[in-house]
Amino acid sequence: MKTTNVPDNYEDYRGSGVYADLLLDLTFKKAFNPDTQNKVCLIELLNALLEGEIDEPIEDVQSRDKEHNDGSNENRTTIFDLHCVDTKKRKFIIEVQIAPQENIVNRAIYYASQTVVSQGERGRGYSYSLDPVITVMFMEFSVFDEQDKYLRKAMLREKDGARISQTLNFVFVELPKFRKKLEELETDLDKCLYALCHIKELRKMPSKYTGSSFELLFRTAELAKFSKEEQKMIDAAQKAKWDAYAIQSYREKESARLQEESARLQEESARLQEESVRLQEESVRLQEKDVRLQKEKSRLQEENTRMQEEAARIQEENARVQAEKSCLQEENARIQEEAARIQEENARVQAEKSCLQEEKRHVAKLLKASGVPLDEIAARIHLSKEELKTL
Repeated sequence: MKTTNVPDNYEDYRGSGVYADLLLDLTFKKAFNPDTQNKVCLIELLNALLEGEIDEPIEDVQSRDKEHNDGSNENRTTIFDLHCVDTKKRKFIIEVQIAPQENIVNRAIYYASQTVVSQGERGRGYSYSLDPVITVMFMEFSVFDEQDKYLRKAMLREKDGARISQTLNFVFVELPKFRKKLEELETDLDKCLYALCHIKELRKMPSKYTGSSFELLFRTAELAKFSKEEQKMIDAAQKAKWDAYAIQSYREKESARLQEESARLQEESARLQEESVRLQEESVRLQEKDVRLQKEKSRLQEENTRMQEEAARIQEENARVQAEKSCLQEENARIQEEAARIQEENARVQAEKSCLQEEKRHVAKLLKASGVPLDEIAARIHLSKEELKTL
């Protein structure tokens, strides 16, 4: 619930000083007193508020006792601003609530229920015949969520809107939501609500009210017509009302600040939670990365070990190859030496063979010269006849 249009200081709150605030206890009860000529203001107001909700308009009203005991052991007493009845025995509860209260709707139901219960009669013949009870709540604060709807009417109805009973009727008026300007006033209800909200700010009665029942409101609220004692009471009531507004305004500002702080803390908490989630995700990601790196490191270590083993094997293979190469080189040198020896031996054999051939040729020459036949020479020294012929 949030009040609106709270004045900045007490002097502004008091208004122009010509008319008393109609929403004070003393002036409200005078302005709508069901036992004086001002009852016409009350009748006009109730008929305007209840238009379409009651079968017959209100013709006259009179006051009833203000205190009604609920009969409980707690002896709880409820006091209304105005409690009256009309000629149709319809009972009216009219209350002005200045300071915001929790469960204001339930409070209205509670007040109305007390009035309903008080109609009960002892004895077996009671037929539960109940007179309608109509509760009107004027509130200087907002209760419902809609920002433009200042008037609400309710009674027992079916879901499709069909009326079940007229016993309980409620009217809720959220005055801060009544924002019509003076030139926009059209109906009697507009005029009355405007006077309730703004009369203390006016220095004279607007011409729109001339000739209407609500002209009485301005005459009743003139401060100059109140006694000094009444003016002191009004001033004290205004001061108390301002104090209540100031306290409520502080509470609302403090509540708004606390709500903002709470919202900020919630946002900060949400941000921290998001950050925590992000850090957790980052931690998981880093852990996964660490595991992956550990696996990669292990793989690299295994690869390095394998490469080292392969290098050792290659080194061993190289050593073996080098050893084999050395052996081959040694074998090659040996072969070359053997080849050289064979060549020398071949040369020596050739030389010997050549010497032997020369020797054979020389002997053949000698034998041929001695007249030995060629066939015999060829057989002895193994030379062909052709070779012997060339000697």
